[in-house]
Amino acid sequence: MNNNRLQFITKVVFFGALWGLIEATIGYALHFLPVLIAGSIMFPIVMYILYLATKSLGSRKAIFYVAFIAIAIKATNLFLPMLYPAKTINPMIAMFIQSLLAFAVMPMLNSQGLKNKISALAIASISWRLVMIGYYGLNYLLTGFMDFRIAEFNPAFTYVVTEGIISLALAVMVFQATKPIKTSSKWLEQRLSPVFSSLLLVVAVILTLVKF
Repeated sequence: MNNNRLQFITKVVFFGALWGLIEATIGYALHFLPVLIAGSIMFPIVMYILYLATKSLGSRKAIFYVAFIAIAIKATNLFLPMLYPAKTINPMIAMFIQSLLAFAVMPMLNSQGLKNKISALAIASISWRLVMIGYYGLNYLLTGFMDFRIAEFNPAFTYVVTEGIISLALAVMVFQATKPIKTSSKWLEQRLSPVFSSLLLVVAVILTLVKF
């Protein structure tokens, strides 16, 4: 394996493990906060991680490789018999949908205009929630389980529109606040140690499993 390919894999593992680690720590801690707040915070973080990943790896397709690592880390919860499978599968579906939307809007997000960036984040923030509503509806038809988000109009509206707008505002703040960092983005071109990325992956898996 040549050095460039090894470095590509190393960075994919790093960003995927970082996403998985954040899901296992911040994402888990958010469950103890009001739903309106908790549901709005992870999206900006995920979008920023995927944005940095595409910059560092120089490939929009890398989003799917990074997402695969993060989703695989989350999937380890399926080995926990005391945890209801839907508690793991639903977040995995959400992570996959978020990665799809990130892939779709990344060209707009990479543009220089602020309007384009806001539009990209708005499309992603609202659209992935709409797709999740569709998933909950399909799940209801197949299993009979009614998620609270589709039980009535108000929870669905809050989930898609209210949380979507709050999440959008937070995402814009994250991207604007880190603008000086992105301007000096030479650090994204730095080589990463495969050992460090591997250790981060191990830590992410352990924290995903032991928090329960």
